[in-house]
Amino acid sequence: MSSAMPKMGVRMTPEEAENFVDQLAAKVLRRWDERVSQGDFMKRLVEGTLPLSAIRLFFRNWGNFTVEINTLVAASYHKHIGFFKRHSDLLAPFGAKIADEFLHPRPPGHILVMMQTAKALGLTEDEVLRQPMLPGTRAILDFKRALLWEGTVAEWWFSMLTEEPIGHWARAWFKALTTHYGFTRDQAIYFSTHEEADLKEHDEGIMGHGSFNRLVMRRILEDGYADAREGYSLEYCAFASVDLYGLMHRAAYEESL
Repeated sequence: MSSAMPKMGVRMTPEEAENFVDQLAAKVLRRWDERVSQGDFMKRLVEGTLPLSAIRLFFRNWGNFTVEINTLVAASYHKHIGFFKRHSDLLAPFGAKIADEFLHPRPPGHILVMMQTAKALGLTEDEVLRQPMLPGTRAILDFKRALLWEGTVAEWWFSMLTEEPIGHWARAWFKALTTHYGFTRDQAIYFSTHEEADLKEHDEGIMGHGSFNRLVMRRILEDGYADAREGYSLEYCAFASVDLYGLMHRAAYEESL
C-alpha cells in the first residue's frame, strides 16, 4: 500500500505516516546494500580478504566520527526541544537513547567499547581521537552537522534512517572480525554493542535506536511538520546519508591501496 507524500502543514494519519516511513526505510536498506555492503571495502571484509591495514585506517576515522556524531545527537535534544515538548511521551526514550551512548557500560559510554576495539587493532587513543580524518570520511559528519544547525527538524530526523542499517552493518563487521581476523568477542565488542543498540530493545527496556528514530519520524508527519528546504527533501536527506557512508568506505579503501 502506498502512502501520501508528506507536505508541510498537512497532517498525515498514523497509518499514512507509518506507511511512508516504512517504505522509505526499506528503500534506505536497499540503497545501503548497493552503496555500502556491495562496495569493495565491505565485500572484501566479509570475505576476509581485506588487508588489516585498510581495516585499521577505516576504524581510525570511524572512531573519531563516532565521538562527534554522538555529540550531535545529544545536541539535537536541545535544538529540537520544541518538538519534543509537543510529544512529551518521547522525552523519556530520547533521554534513554542519549544516555545509552554516554553512560553504557559506564561514563563516557560507547567511546569505551570503541577504544577497546581500536586497541585490538593496534590503534592508540591519540590516533583515533586527535588525528585529522580523511576528507572523504569526514563528509558524512559535516553533512549531518549542517542538517542539524541549518536544516529543519524533519531533515535531521529523516537523515537518521541510516541508524538501522548501521546495526546490520555492525553485525557483518563482528562476524568478519571474529571469523576471519582472529578477534575475540571482547576485542570486537564495539560492533556487537552497536548491533544490539541500533536494532534491539536492550538494557532493561531501552528502545532500539532505529525503532525510536522511526517513531519520531512518524510523529513529525502526523504533526504536518515535514518542512524541507529547497534542494532538499526527506528522501534526499535519507539517501544522501547512505551515499556519504558509502563514500567513507571508499575513501578509506582507496587511501589504503
